[in-house]
Amino acid sequence: MNRHRLLTLLAAPLLAAPAATPAFAAPAAAPPAAASCELVATGEGGQGGGTSYTLVLEGFDPGQSVTINGPRTSQRTRIGDEGSLQQDNVRYGRYSVGFKAGGSGHGTRIDCLTPPRQKPDRGGGKQGKVQVTRVSVATLTKPGTTVDCSKPNRAEFDGKISGTGKGDVPYFWTFASGSDPIGSGKAHFDPGIESVSLFKVVDLPPTVNGDPQIGFVTLHVPSANLTGRSDPVTLTCAKP
Repeated sequence: MNRHRLLTLLAAPLLAAPAATPAFAAPAAAPPAAASCELVATGEGGQGGGTSYTLVLEGFDPGQSVTINGPRTSQRTRIGDEGSLQQDNVRYGRYSVGFKAGGSGHGTRIDCLTPPRQKPDRGGGKQGKVQVTRVSVATLTKPGTTVDCSKPNRAEFDGKISGTGKGDVPYFWTFASGSDPIGSGKAHFDPGIESVSLFKVVDLPPTVNGDPQIGFVTLHVPSANLTGRSDPVTLTCAKP
């Protein structure tokens, strides 16, 4: 074998060997956070009493200069120290943000995510959203029932508030000719509900000398300026 061929064979394994891998490779740099923009519905209290909206920008470089374009507005501002920006009570519509990305000097624009417009709940469960048409009270306890008049005895009534709409209707009860409430609450209406029944139990006070126990209740709906009064219930005293 000639000398030139021997040198070639000896060099072949060295040429084929892979490059040595370092023991600790440097980790790859994490990609920068993607800039994003979103219009968020934040509840009631917006223009005209409707839904309020907040514009939220995230993932930008701290202090970065941006231009926000939206309905009837265009403004230049800066991102906060956390790389984010929030603007409350903005007008509903489509927004976009223009900025220079990565220090390259090239302008970039992103469109803000816009949710479907939320319509305000005109019922809302609030007072005054139900048209109350009638208030009545029926006496459930049978008149003339014989009882021991030396102690309180129960009398039962069924109140009814009739109306249309959606919401809560405040009410309260009074006993006999008294003006102090003996109970209160809210009757809830939804579309399709024409009346709400309200069960009420009161104790008729004891009497002496065999006088019958007598009482009635009145159901008051202040928002409609309506009341309903029951028929008096009379309980007969048992003979000693």
